[in-house]
Amino acid sequence: MQPITRRSFLRTTSLLGTSAVLADGFFGEARADKPINLAGWVFKPDTVKDYVDLYNQKLGGQVKYEAIPWAQYHPTMETRAFGGEIFDVMYCAHNFRERWYANGLIRPLDDLPGIAELKKKMNPQNLESLKAKDGKLAGVPYFTSLFILIYNEPMLQGAGIKAPAKSWDELVEHSLKLKKDKVSDYPFLPNWNVSPSGTMPQFMTDAFSEGANVFDARNKVIVDQEPGVARAMERWQKVWKAELVNPEVLTKTSSTDTHRLFWTGRYAYHTNHSYYLKTIAGEPENSKLAPKKAKMTMYPGTGQTYMWTDSYTINAKTKTLDDAWKLVRFLGGNLTGDWHVQRQWCLISGLDNPYPEMYEHPEIIASYDRWVDLKLLRRQYEKGKVIAAYKEPWYSEYDVKAVPIVHNIIRGGVTVPQGLKELVKLQKSLE
Repeated sequence: MQPITRRSFLRTTSLLGTSAVLADGFFGEARADKPINLAGWVFKPDTVKDYVDLYNQKLGGQVKYEAIPWAQYHPTMETRAFGGEIFDVMYCAHNFRERWYANGLIRPLDDLPGIAELKKKMNPQNLESLKAKDGKLAGVPYFTSLFILIYNEPMLQGAGIKAPAKSWDELVEHSLKLKKDKVSDYPFLPNWNVSPSGTMPQFMTDAFSEGANVFDARNKVIVDQEPGVARAMERWQKVWKAELVNPEVLTKTSSTDTHRLFWTGRYAYHTNHSYYLKTIAGEPENSKLAPKKAKMTMYPGTGQTYMWTDSYTINAKTKTLDDAWKLVRFLGGNLTGDWHVQRQWCLISGLDNPYPEMYEHPEIIASYDRWVDLKLLRRQYEKGKVIAAYKEPWYSEYDVKAVPIVHNIIRGGVTVPQGLKELVKLQKSLE
Protein backbone atom coordinates (compact mmCIF):
# COMPACT_ATOMS: atom_id res chain seq x y z
CA MET A 1 0.00 0.00 0.00
CA GLN A 2 1.36 3.43 -0.93
CA PRO A 3 1.58 6.16 1.71
CA ILE A 4 -1.35 8.57 1.81
CA THR A 5 -0.37 11.93 0.32
CA ARG A 6 -2.43 15.00 -0.39
CA ARG A 7 -2.46 14.09 -4.08
CA SER A 8 -3.68 10.55 -3.45
CA PHE A 9 -6.18 11.96 -0.97
CA LEU A 10 -7.60 14.18 -3.72
CA ARG A 11 -7.86 11.20 -6.06
CA THR A 12 -9.69 9.06 -3.54
CA THR A 13 -11.99 11.79 -2.35
CA SER A 14 -13.08 12.47 -5.91
CA LEU A 15 -14.58 9.00 -5.63
CA LEU A 16 -16.05 9.68 -2.19
CA GLY A 17 -18.47 6.84 -1.75
CA THR A 18 -21.38 8.23 -3.69
CA SER A 19 -23.20 5.25 -2.28
CA ALA A 20 -22.30 6.36 1.24
CA VAL A 21 -23.60 9.84 0.59
CA LEU A 22 -26.73 8.49 -1.07
CA ALA A 23 -27.28 6.24 1.92
CA ASP A 24 -27.36 9.25 4.18
CA GLY A 25 -29.69 11.08 1.86
CA PHE A 26 -27.53 14.13 1.19
CA PHE A 27 -26.19 13.64 -2.33
CA GLY A 28 -27.76 16.09 -4.74
CA GLU A 29 -29.30 18.07 -1.90
CA ALA A 30 -29.99 21.73 -2.59
CA ARG A 31 -27.19 24.07 -1.68
CA ALA A 32 -27.26 25.76 1.69
CA ASP A 33 -29.12 29.06 1.66
CA LYS A 34 -26.38 30.96 3.49
CA PRO A 35 -22.60 30.61 3.76
CA ILE A 36 -21.09 28.87 6.78
CA ASN A 37 -17.90 30.32 8.25
CA LEU A 38 -15.40 27.76 9.56
CA ALA A 39 -12.33 28.81 11.57
CA GLY A 40 -9.47 26.60 12.68
CA TRP A 41 -5.87 26.85 13.78
CA VAL A 42 -3.16 26.17 11.24
CA PHE A 43 -2.60 22.44 10.94
CA LYS A 44 -2.40 21.14 7.38
CA PRO A 45 -4.70 23.88 6.10
CA ASP A 46 -4.48 22.56 2.54
CA THR A 47 -5.92 19.25 3.72
CA VAL A 48 -8.73 21.05 5.57
CA LYS A 49 -9.44 23.03 2.41
CA ASP A 50 -9.73 19.73 0.54
CA TYR A 51 -12.34 18.57 3.04
CA VAL A 52 -14.22 21.85 2.68
CA ASP A 53 -14.10 21.73 -1.12
CA LEU A 54 -15.38 18.17 -1.06
CA TYR A 55 -18.19 19.13 1.30
CA ASN A 56 -19.19 22.11 -0.82
CA GLN A 57 -19.13 20.11 -4.06
CA LYS A 58 -20.75 16.88 -2.90
CA LEU A 59 -22.96 17.98 -0.04
CA GLY A 60 -24.29 21.31 -1.23
CA GLY A 61 -22.36 23.42 1.25
CA GLN A 62 -21.25 27.02 1.11
CA VAL A 63 -18.44 26.81 3.64
CA LYS A 64 -15.79 29.52 3.87
CA TYR A 65 -12.67 28.40 5.72
CA GLU A 66 -10.11 30.55 7.52
CA ALA A 67 -6.91 29.23 9.13
CA ILE A 68 -5.37 31.20 12.00
CA PRO A 69 -1.89 30.55 13.47
CA TRP A 70 -2.03 28.21 16.47
CA ALA A 71 -0.30 30.49 18.98
CA GLN A 72 -2.78 33.33 18.33
CA TYR A 73 -5.86 31.26 17.51
CA HIS A 74 -7.96 31.40 20.69
CA PRO A 75 -7.24 35.04 21.61
CA THR A 76 -7.91 36.05 17.99
CA MET A 77 -11.22 34.19 17.92
CA GLU A 78 -12.32 35.78 21.18
CA THR A 79 -11.39 39.28 20.03
CA ARG A 80 -13.21 38.88 16.74
CA ALA A 81 -16.25 37.30 18.38
CA PHE A 82 -16.58 40.12 20.88
CA GLY A 83 -16.23 42.50 17.93
CA GLY A 84 -19.38 41.00 16.40
CA GLU A 85 -17.98 38.49 13.91
CA ILE A 86 -19.68 35.10 13.76
CA PHE A 87 -17.79 31.96 12.85
CA ASP A 88 -20.51 29.34 12.73
CA VAL A 89 -18.16 26.39 13.31
CA MET A 90 -14.87 26.72 15.20
CA TYR A 91 -12.04 24.51 16.30
CA CYS A 92 -11.64 24.72 20.07
CA ALA A 93 -8.83 23.29 22.19
CA HIS A 94 -9.99 21.42 25.26
CA ASN A 95 -8.42 23.92 27.65
CA PHE A 96 -10.44 26.81 26.16
CA ARG A 97 -13.76 25.01 25.68
CA GLU A 98 -15.28 25.77 29.11
CA ARG A 99 -14.23 29.41 28.85
CA TRP A 100 -16.02 29.72 25.51
CA TYR A 101 -19.03 27.79 26.75
CA ALA A 102 -19.37 29.72 30.02
CA ASN A 103 -19.12 33.03 28.17
CA GLY A 104 -21.83 32.10 25.69
CA LEU A 105 -19.59 31.85 22.64
CA ILE A 106 -20.52 28.23 21.87
CA ARG A 107 -23.72 26.23 22.34
CA PRO A 108 -24.46 22.74 23.71
CA LEU A 109 -25.05 20.04 21.11
CA ASP A 110 -27.26 17.56 22.99
CA ASP A 111 -30.47 18.68 21.26
CA LEU A 112 -29.22 18.10 17.72
CA PRO A 113 -30.29 15.14 15.54
CA GLY A 114 -27.96 12.15 15.47
CA ILE A 115 -25.96 13.16 18.53
CA ALA A 116 -27.14 10.25 20.68
CA GLU A 117 -25.80 7.71 18.18
CA LEU A 118 -22.50 9.57 17.90
CA LYS A 119 -22.08 9.55 21.69
CA LYS A 120 -22.52 5.77 21.74
CA LYS A 121 -19.61 5.37 19.32
CA MET A 122 -17.12 7.29 21.47
CA ASN A 123 -14.70 6.08 24.09
CA PRO A 124 -16.46 7.00 27.40
CA GLN A 125 -13.42 8.88 28.74
CA ASN A 126 -13.28 11.08 25.67
CA LEU A 127 -17.02 11.65 25.68
CA GLU A 128 -16.88 12.79 29.29
CA SER A 129 -14.03 15.16 28.48
CA LEU A 130 -16.10 16.82 25.74
CA LYS A 131 -18.82 17.76 28.21
CA ALA A 132 -19.01 21.16 29.86
CA LYS A 133 -19.08 21.50 33.62
CA ASP A 134 -22.90 21.39 33.54
CA GLY A 135 -22.79 17.97 31.85
CA LYS A 136 -23.86 19.13 28.40
CA LEU A 137 -21.88 18.22 25.30
CA ALA A 138 -19.88 21.26 24.18
CA GLY A 139 -18.07 19.83 21.15
CA VAL A 140 -17.63 16.95 18.72
CA PRO A 141 -14.16 15.37 18.33
CA TYR A 142 -11.61 16.94 16.01
CA PHE A 143 -8.95 14.57 17.34
CA THR A 144 -7.66 13.00 20.51
CA SER A 145 -4.06 12.50 21.55
CA LEU A 146 -1.78 11.87 24.48
CA PHE A 147 1.90 12.18 25.33
CA ILE A 148 4.25 9.36 24.38
CA LEU A 149 7.97 8.64 24.76
CA ILE A 150 9.85 8.37 21.46
CA TYR A 151 13.40 7.08 21.11
CA ASN A 152 16.10 7.17 18.43
CA GLU A 153 16.85 3.48 17.93
CA PRO A 154 20.02 3.83 15.79
CA MET A 155 21.57 6.25 18.29
CA LEU A 156 20.89 3.99 21.26
CA GLN A 157 22.14 0.87 19.48
CA GLY A 158 25.24 2.65 18.21
CA ALA A 159 26.06 3.64 21.78
CA GLY A 160 25.66 0.09 23.03
CA ILE A 161 22.30 0.75 24.70
CA LYS A 162 20.33 -2.37 23.87
CA ALA A 163 16.83 -1.27 24.88
CA PRO A 164 15.02 2.02 25.51
CA ALA A 165 14.66 3.30 29.05
CA LYS A 166 11.95 1.73 31.19
CA SER A 167 12.34 4.20 34.06
CA TRP A 168 13.15 7.88 34.44
CA ASP A 169 16.40 7.04 36.22
CA GLU A 170 17.42 4.91 33.26
CA LEU A 171 16.51 7.65 30.77
CA VAL A 172 18.67 10.15 32.65
CA GLU A 173 21.49 7.59 32.88
CA HIS A 174 21.33 6.97 29.12
CA SER A 175 21.31 10.71 28.42
CA LEU A 176 24.33 11.36 30.64
CA LYS A 177 26.26 8.56 28.90
CA LEU A 178 25.37 9.83 25.41
CA LYS A 179 26.50 13.34 26.30
CA LYS A 180 29.69 12.17 28.01
CA ASP A 181 30.58 9.99 25.00
CA LYS A 182 29.87 12.94 22.67
CA VAL A 183 27.18 10.99 20.83
CA SER A 184 24.66 13.79 21.39
CA ASP A 185 25.02 17.34 22.67
CA TYR A 186 21.46 17.30 23.99
CA PRO A 187 20.16 13.72 24.25
CA PHE A 188 16.75 14.56 25.76
CA LEU A 189 14.07 16.63 24.00
CA PRO A 190 11.05 17.25 26.26
CA ASN A 191 8.11 19.29 24.96
CA TRP A 192 8.65 22.44 27.02
CA ASN A 193 7.36 24.87 24.38
CA VAL A 194 5.47 27.97 25.57
CA SER A 195 2.12 27.20 23.93
CA PRO A 196 -0.89 25.52 25.62
CA SER A 197 0.12 22.26 23.93
CA GLY A 198 3.58 22.17 25.48
CA THR A 199 4.92 22.86 28.95
CA MET A 200 1.79 22.39 31.05
CA PRO A 201 0.49 19.14 29.50
CA GLN A 202 4.07 17.87 29.69
CA PHE A 203 4.10 18.91 33.37
CA MET A 204 0.89 16.95 34.03
CA THR A 205 2.13 13.95 32.06
CA ASP A 206 5.32 13.62 34.07
CA ALA A 207 3.41 14.15 37.31
CA PHE A 208 0.97 11.39 36.37
CA SER A 209 3.89 9.10 35.50
CA GLU A 210 5.09 9.58 39.07
CA GLY A 211 1.70 8.56 40.44
CA ALA A 212 0.88 12.13 41.45
CA ASN A 213 -2.22 14.27 41.07
CA VAL A 214 -2.11 17.86 39.91
CA PHE A 215 -5.70 18.71 40.91
CA ASP A 216 -7.92 17.41 43.69
CA ALA A 217 -11.54 16.30 43.36
CA ARG A 218 -12.67 19.95 43.48
CA ASN A 219 -10.21 20.85 40.70
CA LYS A 220 -7.93 22.82 43.01
CA VAL A 221 -4.19 22.78 42.26
CA ILE A 222 -2.46 20.62 44.89
CA VAL A 223 1.02 20.22 43.40
CA ASP A 224 2.69 21.47 46.58
CA GLN A 225 1.22 18.48 48.43
CA GLU A 226 2.28 15.79 45.94
CA PRO A 227 5.76 14.21 46.33
CA GLY A 228 5.51 12.81 42.79
CA VAL A 229 5.23 16.29 41.31
CA ALA A 230 8.30 17.37 43.26
CA ARG A 231 10.22 14.34 41.94
CA ALA A 232 9.30 15.21 38.37
CA MET A 233 10.40 18.84 38.81
CA GLU A 234 13.64 17.85 40.50
CA ARG A 235 14.36 15.64 37.50
CA TRP A 236 13.60 18.52 35.13
CA GLN A 237 16.03 20.72 37.04
CA LYS A 238 18.65 17.95 36.96
CA VAL A 239 18.51 17.39 33.19
CA TRP A 240 18.57 21.15 32.59
CA LYS A 241 21.55 21.75 34.88
CA ALA A 242 23.42 18.83 33.29
CA GLU A 243 22.78 20.43 29.87
CA LEU A 244 21.01 17.35 28.58
CA VAL A 245 18.21 19.48 27.07
CA ASN A 246 18.52 21.93 24.19
CA PRO A 247 17.63 25.34 25.71
CA GLU A 248 15.89 26.18 22.45
CA VAL A 249 12.87 24.14 23.59
CA LEU A 250 11.89 26.84 26.08
CA THR A 251 11.37 29.37 23.29
CA LYS A 252 9.57 27.20 20.75
CA THR A 253 6.01 28.41 20.15
CA SER A 254 4.39 25.11 19.24
CA SER A 255 4.70 21.37 19.67
CA THR A 256 5.07 21.15 15.89
CA ASP A 257 8.23 23.26 16.00
CA THR A 258 9.55 21.23 18.92
CA HIS A 259 9.11 17.84 17.26
CA ARG A 260 10.86 19.01 14.10
CA LEU A 261 14.09 19.22 16.09
CA PHE A 262 13.89 15.44 16.46
CA TRP A 263 13.88 15.06 12.66
CA THR A 264 17.61 15.80 12.70
CA GLY A 265 18.46 12.52 14.44
CA ARG A 266 20.61 14.37 16.99
CA TYR A 267 18.49 13.49 20.03
CA ALA A 268 17.96 10.17 21.81
CA TYR A 269 14.61 10.67 23.55
CA HIS A 270 11.61 12.89 22.86
CA THR A 271 8.28 13.36 24.64
CA ASN A 272 5.42 14.80 22.60
CA HIS A 273 1.95 14.16 21.21
CA SER A 274 1.49 10.71 19.70
CA TYR A 275 0.76 11.86 16.16
CA TYR A 276 4.13 13.57 15.77
CA LEU A 277 5.74 10.14 15.51
CA LYS A 278 3.99 9.96 12.12
CA THR A 279 6.29 12.60 10.63
CA ILE A 280 9.35 11.54 12.64
CA ALA A 281 9.19 7.85 11.69
CA GLY A 282 7.04 7.97 8.57
CA GLU A 283 8.24 10.86 6.40
CA PRO A 284 11.74 10.24 5.01
CA GLU A 285 11.46 13.42 2.96
CA ASN A 286 11.54 15.37 6.24
CA SER A 287 13.07 13.19 8.93
CA LYS A 288 16.39 11.38 9.15
CA LEU A 289 14.65 8.88 11.45
CA ALA A 290 12.29 7.58 8.80
CA PRO A 291 11.32 5.00 7.92
CA LYS A 292 10.64 3.70 11.42
CA LYS A 293 14.06 4.39 12.96
CA ALA A 294 12.32 6.33 15.71
CA LYS A 295 9.99 4.25 17.83
CA MET A 296 7.73 4.63 20.83
CA THR A 297 8.03 2.81 24.10
CA MET A 298 5.66 2.80 27.05
CA TYR A 299 5.93 5.91 29.18
CA PRO A 300 8.11 5.43 32.29
CA GLY A 301 6.82 5.07 35.82
CA THR A 302 3.09 4.36 36.08
CA GLY A 303 2.83 4.71 32.30
CA GLN A 304 0.04 7.27 32.68
CA THR A 305 0.16 10.30 30.41
CA TYR A 306 -2.05 13.30 29.79
CA MET A 307 -4.82 12.67 27.24
CA TRP A 308 -7.17 15.22 25.72
CA THR A 309 -9.75 15.71 22.98
CA ASP A 310 -9.92 18.89 20.93
CA SER A 311 -13.14 19.66 19.16
CA TYR A 312 -15.39 21.27 16.61
CA THR A 313 -17.85 23.64 18.25
CA ILE A 314 -20.90 25.60 17.07
CA ASN A 315 -21.27 29.32 17.69
CA ALA A 316 -24.17 30.11 20.01
CA LYS A 317 -25.13 32.99 17.72
CA THR A 318 -25.14 31.09 14.43
CA LYS A 319 -28.14 31.88 12.25
CA THR A 320 -27.68 28.69 10.25
CA LEU A 321 -27.77 26.00 12.93
CA ASP A 322 -28.92 23.15 10.68
CA ASP A 323 -26.15 23.79 8.17
CA ALA A 324 -23.54 24.32 10.90
CA TRP A 325 -24.48 21.00 12.52
CA LYS A 326 -24.37 19.22 9.18
CA LEU A 327 -20.80 20.49 8.67
CA VAL A 328 -19.80 19.42 12.19
CA ARG A 329 -21.20 15.94 11.57
CA PHE A 330 -19.14 15.76 8.37
CA LEU A 331 -15.92 16.89 10.08
CA GLY A 332 -16.20 15.26 13.48
CA GLY A 333 -18.81 12.55 13.05
CA ASN A 334 -20.02 10.10 10.45
CA LEU A 335 -22.27 12.08 8.13
CA THR A 336 -21.30 10.13 5.00
CA GLY A 337 -21.41 6.71 6.64
CA ASP A 338 -17.69 5.98 6.20
CA TRP A 339 -16.09 8.26 8.84
CA HIS A 340 -14.51 10.07 5.93
CA VAL A 341 -12.76 13.03 7.58
CA GLN A 342 -11.87 11.19 10.80
CA ARG A 343 -10.45 8.28 8.78
CA GLN A 344 -8.44 10.55 6.49
CA TRP A 345 -6.89 12.34 9.45
CA CYS A 346 -5.69 8.95 10.72
CA LEU A 347 -4.22 8.07 7.33
CA ILE A 348 -2.68 11.43 6.47
CA SER A 349 -1.44 12.68 9.83
CA GLY A 350 -1.81 9.94 12.42
CA LEU A 351 -4.40 12.06 14.24
CA ASP A 352 -6.30 9.72 16.50
CA ASN A 353 -9.98 9.90 17.34
CA PRO A 354 -12.17 8.50 20.13
CA TYR A 355 -14.05 6.04 17.91
CA PRO A 356 -12.61 2.56 18.73
CA GLU A 357 -14.09 0.91 15.63
CA MET A 358 -11.72 3.00 13.49
CA TYR A 359 -8.75 0.93 14.63
CA GLU A 360 -10.25 -2.33 13.41
CA HIS A 361 -10.23 -1.10 9.80
CA PRO A 362 -7.57 -2.88 7.66
CA GLU A 363 -6.62 0.37 5.89
CA ILE A 364 -5.95 2.11 9.20
CA ILE A 365 -3.98 -0.85 10.58
CA ALA A 366 -1.80 -1.03 7.46
CA SER A 367 -1.18 2.72 7.47
CA TYR A 368 -0.19 2.90 11.13
CA ASP A 369 2.10 -0.10 10.73
CA ARG A 370 4.41 2.06 8.58
CA TRP A 371 5.28 4.35 11.49
CA VAL A 372 4.19 2.89 14.82
CA ASP A 373 3.39 -0.30 16.68
CA LEU A 374 -0.39 0.20 16.74
CA LYS A 375 -0.99 -2.34 19.50
CA LEU A 376 1.57 -0.58 21.69
CA LEU A 377 -0.01 2.80 20.92
CA ARG A 378 -3.45 1.47 21.88
CA ARG A 379 -1.93 0.11 25.11
CA GLN A 380 -0.60 3.58 25.85
CA TYR A 381 -4.10 4.97 25.27
CA GLU A 382 -5.35 2.62 27.97
CA LYS A 383 -3.06 4.58 30.29
CA GLY A 384 -4.31 7.96 29.08
CA LYS A 385 -5.55 10.21 31.88
CA VAL A 386 -8.00 13.07 31.43
CA ILE A 387 -8.61 15.89 33.89
CA ALA A 388 -11.74 17.84 34.75
CA ALA A 389 -9.95 21.02 35.83
CA TYR A 390 -10.01 22.50 32.32
CA LYS A 391 -13.79 22.73 32.73
CA GLU A 392 -13.23 25.50 35.26
CA PRO A 393 -13.58 29.06 33.90
CA TRP A 394 -10.16 30.03 35.26
CA TYR A 395 -8.27 27.16 33.65
CA SER A 396 -7.24 28.66 30.32
CA GLU A 397 -5.75 31.71 32.05
CA TYR A 398 -4.00 29.51 34.60
CA ASP A 399 -2.63 27.34 31.79
CA VAL A 400 -0.94 30.36 30.17
CA LYS A 401 0.33 32.08 33.31
CA ALA A 402 1.72 28.86 34.79
CA VAL A 403 4.26 28.40 31.98
CA PRO A 404 6.80 31.06 33.09
CA ILE A 405 6.57 29.75 36.66
CA VAL A 406 7.42 26.22 35.50
CA HIS A 407 10.18 27.49 33.22
CA ASN A 408 11.66 29.33 36.20
CA ILE A 409 11.61 26.08 38.17
CA ILE A 410 13.38 24.30 35.30
CA ARG A 411 16.12 26.94 35.16
CA GLY A 412 16.60 26.80 38.93
CA GLY A 413 15.38 30.35 39.47
CA VAL A 414 13.36 29.08 42.42
CA THR A 415 13.46 25.90 44.44
CA VAL A 416 10.99 23.19 43.55
CA PRO A 417 8.88 23.73 46.71
CA GLN A 418 8.79 27.49 46.11
CA GLY A 419 7.77 27.09 42.47
CA LEU A 420 5.03 24.59 43.26
CA LYS A 421 3.61 26.94 45.90
CA GLU A 422 3.57 29.69 43.26
CA LEU A 423 1.41 27.50 41.02
CA VAL A 424 -1.05 26.93 43.87
CA LYS A 425 -1.12 30.66 44.61
CA LEU A 426 -1.71 31.45 40.93
CA GLN A 427 -4.71 29.15 40.70
CA LYS A 428 -6.28 30.60 43.85
CA SER A 429 -5.83 34.14 42.53
CA LEU A 430 -7.85 33.34 39.41
CA GLU A 431 -10.93 31.90 41.13
